[in-house]
Amino acid sequence: MKEGNQDPGEEKIVSIEYNETYQGCYVCGKDNREGFQLDFHYDEERDEMHTVCIFHTFMQGYERVVHGGFISMLLDEVMAKACLHRDLPAVTVQFEVRFRKPVYVDEEVVFSGKIVEIKGRRVRTEARCVDTEGHVRADAKALFFRQ
Repeated sequence: MKEGNQDPGEEKIVSIEYNETYQGCYVCGKDNREGFQLDFHYDEERDEMHTVCIFHTFMQGYERVVHGGFISMLLDEVMAKACLHRDLPAVTVQFEVRFRKPVYVDEEVVFSGKIVEIKGRRVRTEARCVDTEGHVRADAKALFFRQ
Protein backbone atom coordinates (compact mmCIF):
# COMPACT_ATOMS: atom_id res chain seq x y z
CA MET A 1 0.00 0.00 0.00
CA LYS A 2 1.27 3.46 -0.78
CA GLU A 3 -0.04 6.88 0.05
CA GLY A 4 -0.17 9.66 -2.51
CA ASN A 5 0.89 13.21 -1.75
CA GLN A 6 -1.44 14.68 0.83
CA ASP A 7 -2.08 18.39 1.25
CA PRO A 8 -3.85 19.69 4.36
CA GLY A 9 -7.60 19.64 3.75
CA GLU A 10 -7.26 17.22 0.84
CA GLU A 11 -9.05 13.86 0.91
CA LYS A 12 -6.80 11.07 2.10
CA ILE A 13 -6.71 8.50 -0.70
CA VAL A 14 -4.52 5.44 -0.41
CA SER A 15 -3.48 3.57 -3.56
CA ILE A 16 -3.51 -0.18 -3.10
CA GLU A 17 -0.71 -2.27 -4.57
CA TYR A 18 -1.09 -6.04 -4.45
CA ASN A 19 1.69 -8.57 -4.52
CA GLU A 20 2.34 -10.95 -7.38
CA THR A 21 -0.25 -13.48 -6.15
CA TYR A 22 -3.03 -11.17 -7.41
CA GLN A 23 -1.55 -10.46 -10.84
CA GLY A 24 -3.68 -13.11 -12.58
CA CYS A 25 -6.95 -11.75 -11.19
CA TYR A 26 -9.51 -10.98 -13.90
CA VAL A 27 -10.47 -7.71 -12.22
CA CYS A 28 -7.19 -6.25 -10.89
CA GLY A 29 -4.37 -8.45 -12.22
CA LYS A 30 -1.89 -6.53 -14.34
CA ASP A 31 -0.68 -9.79 -15.96
CA ASN A 32 -4.16 -10.80 -17.12
CA ARG A 33 -4.37 -9.37 -20.65
CA GLU A 34 -8.04 -10.32 -21.03
CA GLY A 35 -9.02 -8.81 -17.67
CA PHE A 36 -9.97 -5.33 -16.49
CA GLN A 37 -6.58 -4.50 -14.89
CA LEU A 38 -8.34 -2.01 -12.62
CA ASP A 39 -6.67 0.08 -9.94
CA PHE A 40 -8.31 0.29 -6.52
CA HIS A 41 -8.01 3.13 -4.03
CA TYR A 42 -9.01 3.39 -0.39
CA ASP A 43 -10.61 6.61 0.82
CA GLU A 44 -9.62 6.89 4.49
CA GLU A 45 -12.15 9.62 5.26
CA ARG A 46 -15.08 7.67 3.85
CA ASP A 47 -13.61 4.37 5.01
CA GLU A 48 -14.30 2.72 1.66
CA MET A 49 -12.58 1.16 -1.33
CA HIS A 50 -13.29 2.38 -4.84
CA THR A 51 -12.43 1.93 -8.51
CA VAL A 52 -13.51 3.52 -11.77
CA CYS A 53 -14.59 1.48 -14.79
CA ILE A 54 -15.78 1.93 -18.36
CA PHE A 55 -17.37 -1.20 -19.84
CA HIS A 56 -16.83 -2.15 -23.49
CA THR A 57 -19.30 -3.33 -26.14
CA PHE A 58 -18.42 -7.02 -25.75
CA MET A 59 -19.63 -6.75 -22.13
CA GLN A 60 -23.21 -5.90 -23.11
CA GLY A 61 -26.29 -8.01 -22.51
CA TYR A 62 -29.07 -6.09 -24.21
CA GLU A 63 -27.87 -3.64 -26.84
CA ARG A 64 -25.57 -1.01 -25.23
CA VAL A 65 -26.58 -2.19 -21.71
CA VAL A 66 -23.79 -3.76 -19.65
CA HIS A 67 -24.52 -7.36 -18.61
CA GLY A 68 -25.40 -7.59 -14.92
CA GLY A 69 -22.80 -10.28 -14.38
CA PHE A 70 -19.98 -7.79 -15.01
CA ILE A 71 -21.54 -5.27 -12.64
CA SER A 72 -21.99 -7.98 -9.99
CA MET A 73 -18.36 -9.06 -10.39
CA LEU A 74 -17.07 -5.54 -9.72
CA LEU A 75 -19.42 -5.00 -6.77
CA ASP A 76 -18.10 -8.24 -5.26
CA GLU A 77 -14.49 -7.31 -5.98
CA VAL A 78 -14.67 -3.85 -4.41
CA MET A 79 -16.06 -5.42 -1.21
CA ALA A 80 -13.32 -8.06 -1.23
CA LYS A 81 -10.70 -5.31 -1.63
CA ALA A 82 -12.19 -3.49 1.38
CA CYS A 83 -11.62 -6.69 3.38
CA LEU A 84 -8.04 -7.00 2.12
CA HIS A 85 -7.32 -3.39 3.02
CA ARG A 86 -8.09 -4.26 6.64
CA ASP A 87 -5.88 -7.35 6.38
CA LEU A 88 -8.94 -9.62 6.40
CA PRO A 89 -8.50 -12.13 3.56
CA ALA A 90 -12.01 -13.49 3.01
CA VAL A 91 -14.24 -15.25 0.49
CA THR A 92 -17.77 -14.37 -0.54
CA VAL A 93 -20.38 -16.77 0.85
CA GLN A 94 -23.53 -14.74 0.28
CA PHE A 95 -24.16 -11.99 -2.25
CA GLU A 96 -27.27 -9.92 -2.99
CA VAL A 97 -27.40 -7.29 -5.72
CA ARG A 98 -30.07 -4.78 -6.72
CA PHE A 99 -29.98 -3.30 -10.20
CA ARG A 100 -31.59 0.12 -10.02
CA LYS A 101 -30.82 1.65 -13.44
CA PRO A 102 -28.94 0.33 -16.48
CA VAL A 103 -25.21 0.89 -16.88
CA TYR A 104 -24.38 1.61 -20.50
CA VAL A 105 -21.42 0.63 -22.65
CA ASP A 106 -18.70 3.35 -22.73
CA GLU A 107 -20.14 5.07 -19.64
CA GLU A 108 -17.84 5.81 -16.71
CA VAL A 109 -19.06 4.46 -13.37
CA VAL A 110 -17.52 4.31 -9.91
CA PHE A 111 -17.69 1.23 -7.70
CA SER A 112 -17.26 1.67 -3.95
CA GLY A 113 -17.42 -0.83 -1.13
CA LYS A 114 -16.95 -0.96 2.60
CA ILE A 115 -17.10 -3.19 5.65
CA VAL A 116 -20.16 -2.58 7.82
CA GLU A 117 -19.69 -5.27 10.48
CA ILE A 118 -17.13 -7.80 11.67
CA LYS A 119 -18.21 -10.66 13.96
CA GLY A 120 -15.69 -13.43 14.38
CA ARG A 121 -15.05 -14.90 10.94
CA ARG A 122 -18.05 -13.11 9.41
CA VAL A 123 -17.54 -9.84 7.58
CA ARG A 124 -20.61 -7.99 6.29
CA THR A 125 -20.05 -5.56 3.45
CA GLU A 126 -21.92 -3.13 1.21
CA ALA A 127 -21.13 -1.75 -2.23
CA ARG A 128 -22.60 0.49 -4.88
CA CYS A 129 -22.11 1.49 -8.49
CA VAL A 130 -22.77 5.15 -9.28
CA ASP A 131 -22.55 7.24 -12.43
CA THR A 132 -20.56 10.48 -12.74
CA GLU A 133 -23.59 12.46 -11.54
CA GLY A 134 -23.88 10.38 -8.37
CA HIS A 135 -26.95 8.35 -9.38
CA VAL A 136 -26.92 4.83 -7.96
CA ARG A 137 -27.06 2.25 -10.76
CA ALA A 138 -26.67 -0.86 -8.58
CA ASP A 139 -25.94 -1.76 -4.98
CA ALA A 140 -25.05 -4.93 -3.13
CA LYS A 141 -24.68 -6.55 0.26
CA ALA A 142 -22.45 -9.50 0.94
CA LEU A 143 -21.28 -11.81 3.67
CA PHE A 144 -17.62 -12.82 3.58
CA PHE A 145 -15.93 -15.48 5.71
CA ARG A 146 -12.40 -14.73 6.85
CA GLN A 147 -9.88 -17.33 5.80
